[in-house]
Amino acid sequence: MARKPRIHYEDAVYHVIARGNNRAYVFETDEEKTKYLEILADYKERYGFRLYAYVIMDNHVHLLLQVGETPLAKIMQGIQQRYTQYYNWHRKHSGHVFEQRYKAFLCDKESYIMTLLCYIHQNPVRAKIAEGIDYRWSSHQYYVRRMYGLVNVEFILNILNSDSEKATDQYLNLVGTVIDKPEYKSGNEEEKEEQKTFLRTEMEKRQMELTWEQLIEKIVVEEKVNQEQLVGKCRIRQVVAARKRLIYEAIKRNLMTRTQLAQILQIDPANITRIWQELTDS
Repeated sequence: MARKPRIHYEDAVYHVIARGNNRAYVFETDEEKTKYLEILADYKERYGFRLYAYVIMDNHVHLLLQVGETPLAKIMQGIQQRYTQYYNWHRKHSGHVFEQRYKAFLCDKESYIMTLLCYIHQNPVRAKIAEGIDYRWSSHQYYVRRMYGLVNVEFILNILNSDSEKATDQYLNLVGTVIDKPEYKSGNEEEKEEQKTFLRTEMEKRQMELTWEQLIEKIVVEEKVNQEQLVGKCRIRQVVAARKRLIYEAIKRNLMTRTQLAQILQIDPANITRIWQELTDS
């Protein structure tokens, strides 16, 4: 009997585990691990999901990610197929590289997301790898160094503390306590829908707590634009799109009135209203 397709929950956070077929070593070399990260980065840019944590072991990978409009199934299918093509070519291998069905668990609470983040980063510790928590092929380094790019560290660090240095210290305290394998409870579709609703509520609540300065920083990082251009009169298409998002989110979060935005950004108030309506209706 064919497997039922996974139900797509927009904005849902998933813990994904993909193992080598028959638990074979499919990430045995640095080159293979690097290639998987390159593919992951490519599909992240293509489909716009957010990556909160990863670890690449020799025979499996853990991902903690939040999907957008693109279903997890499509994201993982692309990543797995692309890596399979590379691996089969590189190793002169044929057939399956991964187990036919990756595992994906829906995460419904911020506290549980923190637990999973630590669990993923502690995989090398439990595997007794010499590098331990400082294992090269995990996203732990992104949190310690507060690096931006492949991993969306700002969401997790903002949960811990609005002060970046204190947030890093709190993360290090959390990740220092080894966590056992999480247990997932099976449930029907109604329970999954409740998880989705709860997750969205918690995410929106946390995101609404941003200050004006934090919102600017968030958009600068996510849209890859210059801050001076963002709040100035730059007409580069990418910057204009980012500025529209800034206006929309500032109003939605009640950070600024339309009049205040018009004064700060030196834009006609009528244009502020037009941008708000344009994005609200889209």
